[in-house]
Amino acid sequence: MSSPNAGGFVELTIDGVRYSISGELEIEETNFEAEAQVNQDGTVSRTQKPKPYKFSLSIRDRQGPSIQRLLYRDDTLIDVSAIEKQMKRGVLLTGAFATGTPKRNTANGEISGIEIVSDQMRFIS
Repeated sequence: MSSPNAGGFVELTIDGVRYSISGELEIEETNFEAEAQVNQDGTVSRTQKPKPYKFSLSIRDRQGPSIQRLLYRDDTLIDVSAIEKQMKRGVLLTGAFATGTPKRNTANGEISGIEIVSDQMRFIS
């Protein structure tokens, strides 16, 4: 039987340090994208191409070490987990790195535009 729960609390951990998510966490759980193609005779087909697993998120700046410097160092591969408390499941990206263009809002402390990508993902409990 499936759970009636959706949403709820999310615990984000980057290399063992917990961070507060300020907005939604979007998780791309597939490492491919598919697109419909229409052939010249009107029939349809599908093409697929690989892509990384991805977390898209915004976090709250707590006046600690610069999260941008932590995530965007050239030599850093990180492990990132997101535990969905009410859903009783989690997702782990290992050997990940950050992409995107982070922006820090000085009025509310939100750092947005962060993406974490990896070619390795697994579900954890």
